[in-house]
Amino acid sequence: MHPLSDDLQIAHRAAILIPLLKKENEWHLLFEVRAYDLDVQPGDVCFPGGGLEEKETPRDAVLRECAEELLTDPAQITLLGALPDMIGPRDTVVTPFAGILHDYRGTFFRGETDRVFSVPLSWFDTHEPRIHRMRSAMPRDDTFPYELIHRGRDYPFQGRDITTYFYEHEEAVIWGFTAKVVRVFLSLKESFLP
Repeated sequence: MHPLSDDLQIAHRAAILIPLLKKENEWHLLFEVRAYDLDVQPGDVCFPGGGLEEKETPRDAVLRECAEELLTDPAQITLLGALPDMIGPRDTVVTPFAGILHDYRGTFFRGETDRVFSVPLSWFDTHEPRIHRMRSAMPRDDTFPYELIHRGRDYPFQGRDITTYFYEHEEAVIWGFTAKVVRVFLSLKESFLP
């Protein structure tokens, strides 16, 4: 609980794996494409992972989620370390882990994933993302108590700037939160790669 207010609590916690595969003497990042019939983020490119269960650590959650989504054994994953926590979709605190996925055979759970693909790290060295900046603003709806504030509906609400990255790979567009995680990982990769 945040010490200042119950309203400032984070929705929940999650952990994701940035899976590294060694293919033809080169490191690759493995991505999932979410199933197109899902209610949340259908067709989006993501890393394996998900929400923490009760009394579960981010490390435990990432190993469990990866095993479930990629149909692997947790023993096939060597965690190299955690990146700094990030705020993900719906104000979730996400702990990204970099890790090596050993002996991966391209398996995945079809109930959540449409397909997987990998991208060599060197590809990111020569392909800068497209950057789009937008400003979020407070939603204007009839349930907000405008009558309680000076200027009511005309109050100059402050939005926040949001920068969204788009990596246009031939397999799929890597964008949004996943692209943000990729950028952070790339800036720190030397401290993780063996």
